[in-house]
Amino acid sequence: GRTTTAVGLASELAAAGHLVALVDADPYGGTIAPALGLLDEAPGFASACRLAGSGALDRVELERIAQRYSSPRASFDVFTGLVGPSRWPELSQERVAEALRVMRARFEFVVVDVGFSLERDEELTSDPFAPRRNAATFAALAAADRVVAVGLADPVGLSRLLRGHAELVEHVDPDRIDVVVNRVRTSALGIDAHAQVRQTLRRFAGLADALLLPHDGRAADAAILTARTLRDAAPRSALRAALRSYVD
Repeated sequence: GRTTTAVGLASELAAAGHLVALVDADPYGGTIAPALGLLDEAPGFASACRLAGSGALDRVELERIAQRYSSPRASFDVFTGLVGPSRWPELSQERVAEALRVMRARFEFVVVDVGFSLERDEELTSDPFAPRRNAATFAALAAADRVVAVGLADPVGLSRLLRGHAELVEHVDPDRIDVVVNRVRTSALGIDAHAQVRQTLRRFAGLADALLLPHDGRAADAAILTARTLRDAAPRSALRAALRSYVD
């Protein structure tokens, strides 16, 4: 649910009247472009990184390579992700950091959808100058004012979230982390699923504050089917209301 959450946050921030950019920086392959019905032949964020590496990324170039998601009172710019996972070397840590720095000066909010892995792969190669698969993720985490950690509300998903959160706090100040648990439902957790999730997070990670997103498959399917945001595809859905409340 990382991409669904990222798209929802960008949409709600734009609806609140802010100038927003949505960036697909997942080194394992971009998903934002197909989710929003945008062309993905030329990855916009990789282009921004190449220009940043040569010192040529400015406001004019940002406007040229960005794609616009158009919606009444909630439009925002999108920098699409990699067409295939084999192109990950284009997202080096230095280039990503510089591209995000330039974007911060242009937009009020920059929402970055990153990869799932926090693995350091220095030990996997003897070349200290070789590109790193997860460099883009680490660069985004270092630059972020807020980090949204998304997990799935079932026994497997919560276990992964707890382990991942313990690893995340090694790289990010816990005060900058917001935990989001997606698809909270009784069918996977039993009676009073919300209370069970909160009790689990509090007991095993000391997390007393987490955003719980309800399971709303109909709304999520409507967004995917029509290649629109939740705000446009299912404006009255419970999932959209929860994301809007978080943004507010």
